[in-house]
Amino acid sequence: MTAPETPSSHRPNPRRRGAAALVAAAAAAALAITVSAVGQAPPPQGFPGEAPPGPPAQILSFTAEPTAIEAGAPVTLRWAVVNAYSLDLEPGVGTVATRDKITLMPTATTTYTLTVTGTGGTTAASVMVDVSGGGAAAPAATAAAPVTRGEAAVGASAQSRLPRLTDGKPDLSGIYLGGRDIHMVGEVRVRPGAESFRVPVDETDLGQGAQCLPPGVPAATMVPYPLQIVQKPDVVVILYEAYNLFRIIPVGRDHPEDLDPTWMGNSVAHWDGDTLVVDVEGFNDKTRVAGFRHTEAMHVVERYERTDSGAIRYTARVEDPNVFATPLEYAGDLAPHPEWEIGEYVCAENNKDYSELFSN
Repeated sequence: MTAPETPSSHRPNPRRRGAAALVAAAAAAALAITVSAVGQAPPPQGFPGEAPPGPPAQILSFTAEPTAIEAGAPVTLRWAVVNAYSLDLEPGVGTVATRDKITLMPTATTTYTLTVTGTGGTTAASVMVDVSGGGAAAPAATAAAPVTRGEAAVGASAQSRLPRLTDGKPDLSGIYLGGRDIHMVGEVRVRPGAESFRVPVDETDLGQGAQCLPPGVPAATMVPYPLQIVQKPDVVVILYEAYNLFRIIPVGRDHPEDLDPTWMGNSVAHWDGDTLVVDVEGFNDKTRVAGFRHTEAMHVVERYERTDSGAIRYTARVEDPNVFATPLEYAGDLAPHPEWEIGEYVCAENNKDYSELFSN
């Protein structure tokens, strides 16, 4: 089931049908990925593994105007897509929005291919632009110079470089999805005597998210809902669609003294080369990690590294010396989704008690 079609977003949108319990199940499963190592029940189907079935992605239109040009003249590609969560335009463009246009100046006859993927599969469409006086058909590496998006124009070589702020640091700003792509590395090793922290297996337990409670860190990054990073040189803000959570992360500062324990902890950041390192402490003991409760001594270190593809390579190291003998490690990619917007998420509005579904 998808949200009503709007120009800004065509991704599956289960919050329209009161799916707080479904997101709760996703959050609970996200932190129990190494279930075989700790003896927990497997996560619900589709979370955080293979996406549940959905309608097929459809390319409603994909056109070039004009389709024949002189060498050095511009051509505008336009497209409209529904039910897709990943869109790629090649050669030389990359990730694009669901409804957009782009102006190119190909130097040779070029076939442009739009490939889109949704939970129902992948489909593609192509248009050819005939360039007279431009020689043979252009290879992918040179076919898309320069590119114009809105009012901005950049050369093809700039597409392969990391975007940077005025301070020279990589710009992480954008909308991303972690969810099913972030997994635990290694296994859970429990400190001797800490078995009492294990959460008993209960197949009807949808996790604390069913009561609209924050999942904590790193679990907030692992639910199947988007997050948006807004970056300035001295502060990074992360907005999570699920549960309307946010984190304001100062860069280059230490944690305040005498922190009050909170669900999401207190975050500060520094740069390690081109990697943003976020240190989080000051948690309460009300969330779960890897099928266990934890104590207020939990400490998390996240690393965010922008890649040439536009994705962010994400890792999280979780320590609680009262529970775990060795740190827990999570890793995966935050996939860029410039075609999405952070939507309103009202967890309690249509939340339902699904216990009857499990009573038979």
